[in-house]
Amino acid sequence: MTDFINKMINLGFGAALLTKENVEEVIDEMVKKGEIKKDEAKARASDLFKKVLSSKQEIESKIEKIVENALHKLDIPTRKELQEMQKKLEEVIKRLESREDLT
Repeated sequence: MTDFINKMINLGFGAALLTKENVEEVIDEMVKKGEIKKDEAKARASDLFKKVLSSKQEIESKIEKIVENALHKLDIPTRKELQEMQKKLEEVIKRLESREDLT
């Protein structure tokens, strides 16, 4: 399920990566024309990339919630729920085996 989520996020941010390259080109062009200082350009680009990363994390979280809600609506257990059930089953098996050893 995580691969599915990652693919969805990567598809959505594929455009953002292209935008990053385009932003760098625009910034380089502005520096060449003297419209902006190189140090200032780096700071602006850095801020923009931080915003993109923050947005990516926010989108990842929202997609995970959407997928989890969809699984619940379809009555499909999540990986976490399956792991919890497996842990409980292992505990029950251990108890049963210890009872068999006592007889």
